[in-house]
Order: sequence, then structure tokens, then C-alpha cells
Amino acid sequence: MPQLFLDSMLEQCLALGASDLHLHPATSHYLVRIRVSGHLHPFKNISFSLGDKLISFLKFNAQMDIGEKRKPQSGQYERVLHNQKASLRVSTLPNKTGRESMVLRVYRYAEPLPFLETSLFRGTAKAIFQSCESQTGLFLFSGSTGSGKSTSMYSLVSDLTHQTEKQVITIEDPVEHYHQDFLQVEVNERAGLTYGTIIRSILRHDPDVLIIGEIRDAETAQMAIRAALTGHLVISTIHASSLTGVIARLEELGVSKENLRHCLLGISFQKIQALHCPLCQGSCQLYCKHLPRKRTVLYEVETEQNKLKRMLEGQKDGPILSLNKQLQKGFCYGFF
Repeated sequence: MPQLFLDSMLEQCLALGASDLHLHPATSHYLVRIRVSGHLHPFKNISFSLGDKLISFLKFNAQMDIGEKRKPQSGQYERVLHNQKASLRVSTLPNKTGRESMVLRVYRYAEPLPFLETSLFRGTAKAIFQSCESQTGLFLFSGSTGSGKSTSMYSLVSDLTHQTEKQVITIEDPVEHYHQDFLQVEVNERAGLTYGTIIRSILRHDPDVLIIGEIRDAETAQMAIRAALTGHLVISTIHASSLTGVIARLEELGVSKENLRHCLLGISFQKIQALHCPLCQGSCQLYCKHLPRKRTVLYEVETEQNKLKRMLEGQKDGPILSLNKQLQKGFCYGFF
């Protein structure tokens, strides 16, 4: 029963392009909600009995502790529906009432969108592509959680390696996008497989391109810089709220300005913007099929080396096409 109900919900999530499925304990039932194009929509109500069985079923498949309901847990497993493979990242959080809430992050194993098509403003995407093409060094994506940084990395590297055979190795926590041509390694801190230790081993595995899911500590930052300085193309993400915040964050992690001058190819800050739907008079409704793509990525990019050096010295030139300018142009053209 839980498996049939789960499969039915997952099929609808995949059909609607949902990124998350929520099970929220209300006063007399579980509220099922789905997130589509960044917006959370109420989906259906289910009984506590079915909800509890569904949570136990998911925890079992994700190799989580079924008996532990007082502590937050997380896990992951894969599911195949109608020949479409999906990865489910499972997260539970105990509620005050004693019932658990659960969120499923749904990842589809599909070919990434061509990188130049990820943004309406192709010039910004082209600047990123050209800065990494036939180059060695470090390029960093930044942005808020859920802004599509991992998707952008995969799309960029897929295009960079489309014409030339390259050894691409990824390090992620967890692996979010399956790619048959990449060697993908998953972080497992319980087993001692941290970002830093994996990068150290990977450098002996003859990589051309290295995708690091996130630079989150000083060890990972130093190993990423080392890889970039020793003739590899390193693509990674870092949490920052602006382009200047990227530089500040790297310095906070102990990366020297001198090393950045020698290896930094460029930095990007991105956000996802909903497209205007003329039929819905704004953002698309849940079941609207009018727009083939309901959102686009806006990149604020700096790849010009002289400007990057001035940013390292604390000067603020600002990118040629800022996010605000892109939003203004988009509103004028009727895209947003």
C-alpha cells in the first residue's frame, strides 16, 4: 500500500517537474505538498495511518533508523518509474506533537540543458563558458540554496567535454546528477571520505576536470586551489551572497590572494527567475503547460582578469551586466 501510493505521487511529481515532496503533520492528518518552480502547492491530505506507514517505508529504503523518531535523519535511495530513474534524498524532522515531518528532494537522471540555453541572457553564460574553455584553473559558482548551482556546473562541464575526450571526476554530497561519462564519487564522512581526502586521492587519478560539489571548509579550499594550480580545471560552488562575498569567503577559509591571482578564472553569482506566463497572468499555475520552461537562470559574472585582481584588492567595480540590470531588461521585454 505505501509503495503503490508513493509510486503514484512520484509519477505526478515527475510529470509536473516538482523538485520536492513534503509530508507535513497537521492536527488530524498529514498534508502532502509539492514544490514546483520554486512555489509550494498543497497537493492532498492523507490519514495519519497512511502517512506513518509511508514514512517508515521511505526510512527503510533510505537505510535510516525506523525506530528513531526523536532525532532528525537523512538518507537517499533510487527509484525507477516507467524507465525513468530518479534519486530521492529523504529528510525527517520530529514535530512537537511527536510525529515526524518528511521532505523528499527529487533528482531526475536526465541530460542537462545546453549551458548557453540555461539563461535568457546568453552573453553571461557565454562569458562563463569561454573563461573555462581549454583552460586550467578555478571557476566558482555561488548563490542561495536551490538556485541551480549544481545543475549549472553539470551543464557547463557537459558542454566543455562534448567535443573532446576528458577525464571528469565529481565529488558530491550526495551525487545529485547521474552522468554516465563522469566518474562520480560520493562523500561519506562516517567512512572518513571527506571532500579534502577524496580530492587528495583524485589528483593521482589523472583528472582533466574536477567538479567539487561545495567548498565548505579550509581543507577543501586548499585542495581545490592545489588542483587548480597543478594543471586541472576545477569547477565548484561556494556559499556567498554576492560576487564580492565569494572573495571574502575564500579569504575566510584561508586562501591567499596570491594563489587566487594565479588560478582564479572567474566567479558567478546566480538566481533563478520565474518567467511571465501570458495565460496565467504571472507565474505559471501548477498544471499550466503553456511554457516549455517556467524559469531561467540569471548569472552575474566576472571573468575579466584585471577586474578580478582589483576585486582581490578590495575594489568594487561591479559586473557589466548585474542582476538588477538583467531584471530590468527582462521586465521591459516582458519575460518577467
